[in-house]
Amino acid sequence: MALDNERNLVLASLRDQSAGANSVVLGERLGLARGTVERHLLYCADYGLATWRRVRNGLGDAVITERGRDYLLRQNC
Repeated sequence: MALDNERNLVLASLRDQSAGANSVVLGERLGLARGTVERHLLYCADYGLATWRRVRNGLGDAVITERGRDYLLRQNC
């Protein structure tokens, strides 16, 4: 699966969970390894697509931003 598609899946999953989610939950929902999810969350946080408080055990919550929602709209997701 292409990186952009995985990143879009992570963002779409965050969009669907209004309270946010952590990398462990996202990985389980999407069938992706926690490290993969965390890499996408880090990218999204760096570019303002999501906020993420990274915690060593993966339990830090991530929430999509308005910029992330706009990004998904432009990607037709």
